Amino acid sequence: MRPANLAIGCVLCLTALAGCSSSSQLASDAGSSSAGAAAVCTPPGYHVAADASPIELVDALLVDPNGDTVPNLNVQVCGINQCYTGTTNGAGRIAVEVDEPLVLPAFKYGDGYDFAELAAPLGTEAQQDLGTIVAVPLPSYAEGAAFPASGSVTNGDLTLRLEAGTSVAYDALTYSSPAERVFRSAPAPLADSPSAFPASFGFELGYGVAPILTTLCPAAGLSVKNTLAWDPGTEVEVFVQGLATDEEWAPYGSWAKVADASVSSDGRSIDTTSGGIPILSSLALRRK
Repeated sequence: MRPANLAIGCVLCLTALAGCSSSSQLASDAGSSSAGAAAVCTPPGYHVAADASPIELVDALLVDPNGDTVPNLNVQVCGINQCYTGTTNGAGRIAVEVDEPLVLPAFKYGDGYDFAELAAPLGTEAQQDLGTIVAVPLPSYAEGAAFPASGSVTNGDLTLRLEAGTSVAYDALTYSSPAERVFRSAPAPLADSPSAFPASFGFELGYGVAPILTTLCPAAGLSVKNTLAWDPGTEVEVFVQGLATDEEWAPYGSWAKVADASVSSDGRSIDTTSGGIPILSSLALRRK
């Protein structure tokens, strides 16, 4: 079971937590380096003051994209002040009891091992039934790709481009084995995942990735297969989801813009043009 992150976000808020806002500083600005100088990767920070919600119980049914129930899947009900964990039963159901009010609560599902981790913000009601939640299976470890010292690493529709000397820092508590520290990605069914990918953002592509919470300094470039056949030159925005309660790279349970991108001249890929991926977390893209 993935250990709960109990850290309380206490960094200075530089950007308001708003449904369709973008970060004021792209990852390339935070992690760029001049020739011969080491990159300095300072997260912008997103913590905001918020009241605690008196949640008592959260219910959900977890299924895979085929509609089959997912037993023995780790989930978390977390605020930035506390986490409560649970595991789906043999029928894919989960009921997490909460005995302390939560600040900025979210339902995190997927373990980052067999299933991508995603977060669904919660309401303020004491008892909440989330209905059916679609978990996103990840490729096997054997299908993953090892991170190079520099160059490109590809899995599924995604390619990360690492500059020479890039620091790749894994979450050692979650991924203790080198065999688990391989890049994996899987597309998320946006139409079936409105709680994790809110319609207010207008996302058109979404992905789960692993190993989650791996930081990349300087931020990695990103190339995404143009599966929706957007026209060459189309301008795109890239977002990461806040899965960590410290809220350094994105607001917890929500999204922050980290890069601009455009469709390549041959129409095959969507490539970052500024900014980059500073942390491996769920990804989403939308046209400008």
